[in-house]
Order: sequence, then structure tokens, then C-alpha cells
Amino acid sequence: MIIKNRDEILTITKKAIADYSKIAILTHKNPDGDGLAASLALQEILKAQNKKADIVLEEEPSELYDFLEGFDRTKVFSESMIYDLVIILDCHEIERIGICEPLIPTAKKLIAIDHHILSEPIPEAVTYIDTSSVSVGATIYRMFQNEINQLDTKTANYIAQAVYTTILNDTDNFLNQNVDENTFYICADLMKYNIKPGKITEYFLLNKPANEIRFVGEVLSTIETYDDDQILFMYSTLEMMKRNNVSHEGTSKLTRWVKGTHNVKATVLLNQVVRNRYRISFRSNYINVNKIAVKYGGGGHEKASGCEMKGSLESLVSTLLADIREQL
Repeated sequence: MIIKNRDEILTITKKAIADYSKIAILTHKNPDGDGLAASLALQEILKAQNKKADIVLEEEPSELYDFLEGFDRTKVFSESMIYDLVIILDCHEIERIGICEPLIPTAKKLIAIDHHILSEPIPEAVTYIDTSSVSVGATIYRMFQNEINQLDTKTANYIAQAVYTTILNDTDNFLNQNVDENTFYICADLMKYNIKPGKITEYFLLNKPANEIRFVGEVLSTIETYDDDQILFMYSTLEMMKRNNVSHEGTSKLTRWVKGTHNVKATVLLNQVVRNRYRISFRSNYINVNKIAVKYGGGGHEKASGCEMKGSLESLVSTLLADIREQL
């Protein structure tokens, strides 16, 4: 069932929270600062209502989320887990949930809240998608704003920090084209909870060890451009990651280093996951990269999307180059 009204999904969500005691919050595999931080915000909102909710992930979260106590507030999936209510954030497709998928068929109630372009919703889930929302964290904030306003200072501050992190993530520190007046309205509203934007930015975006910066340098050295510099490709390999002692988390947000490159209309980043398999990130303000991502089983936004593909680096570059040229 697709819900188009925010008040309606709020009513449904509140009733489900009241009706069920075993609650899990999921997000997509390889969670980013929107899906995970939004989950942390929702978990804290429920905690304030004396409702316990487990955030279930494929693996332990990155140290990036230590300032939000990410490690202590999340659980790693195990096959013995069963929940009555499963709330899925920043995702609405079964394929993007990863190894946590077995939690879906055993749940009595499924709710998916997202802001990505509608793709293949889970048939059993009540799904709400607001593509105009800057982040799913912002959607959660709007839904529960009245409740947050009545919380104690410490709890409200934590939720506001988490929501601000979702916005930092999905706007790339306000550089992306999805920033609008509503983005700044929400951020201004979050300030009343005494958040420190500069500190959150430092924790989440800038606090990189030297080995990760060296890794970034290696990735940038792989840049190849095509069609009079309009199309930019770069990649990372497992060997580069091993050499610099970088985990897969360290490959996130690499596209921000080439944002605004002169004359570039489309950027593609290929991160090697295993031999002959790559995680692809597309960025463009000129073409609909979501069409390309969906073609290969991924998804996202018109200007920022991703997918995973099998094949050699050379064959994937050739394939994706043709897809981009078709739109340009």
C-alpha cells in the first residue's frame, strides 16, 4: 500500500508502535548518514515513549557515528531475530535490505518511509515516499516534531544532532542541488535544540585519519575523462584499500572530492567490492542517473544514484559510458 499523505503515515506508524512491542528499525545495506542517523533519531523518539526498538544492521557501524553512540545503539543481524513491527528507513525495496531480509516475511507489520524515487515497493509494506524531502531524517523530524518539542533537553538535542547529520549526508554539506528553502527552515528549527553544526560537520565529514586521505589521493589519481571532459570516471580497488588500511566505509563520499569539476556533467565512481564486482555511484546535475542505476538493479535520486554490477573494470566503464552518452 502506497501512502501519499504524511499525516496518514504518521497515524499508521503511531498505531503500529502502540500495538507492537518487538520493534526493529532497518535501513538499506551499506547504510549511509541518512539511513543510519535517521534510524538513531527514530529509535530515540520511541525510547522517549517507553518503546524499545532495535536498529538492526548487516555489520557494526563505522566510527563516524561514535558521536551518536552508533555502536552501542545498534545490533548486528542474526538469523534468530524475529520482530512484530519492522520500520524501514531510506529504502523501500527488498533488494536493498541485504542480509537483514529474513526479518521481512516474519514481521506482522511492515512500514517503509523513504524519499527516493518509487521503484519496487515491498508488497506487504505500508510505504510512504516523499521525494521532495531533503533526507529521510528530515521526514522523521517533520512527522514527530510535536513529540520532539515536548522532550527533555538532552533527548531532543540527540535527535536534532541525528537529523542534522542526515541532512549533512544527503546535501553533502549543502553543496547538492536538493538544497532548498525547506532545508534551511529545518536546520534553523534544529538550532533551538542547541546543536553545534560545526562540531557535527567535523565529526561526520572532516574527522578523517591520514591513511584515508592517502587513499583518497590514490582514487583521485585514477580519474579518466571522456567527451571533452564532460564525463568523469574514477575507481578504487581492494588492493588500494588494503595498502592504505581502509575499510569499505572509507570508500563513501569519494565523489565529493570531484564535485564542481570544470565542465564535468556526469561522474561515476566504481568501488571494488570483491573480484569482478563493483559498487557504482552516479552523480550528475544534467542527466537522470537514476535511470541508469535502476537498469542494473539499483536506485536513488535523479541526480545521485547507485547500484552494484559484475564484470571487469574495463567492461563496466565501457557499458556505463554508453549509458551516459545516450542521455547526454
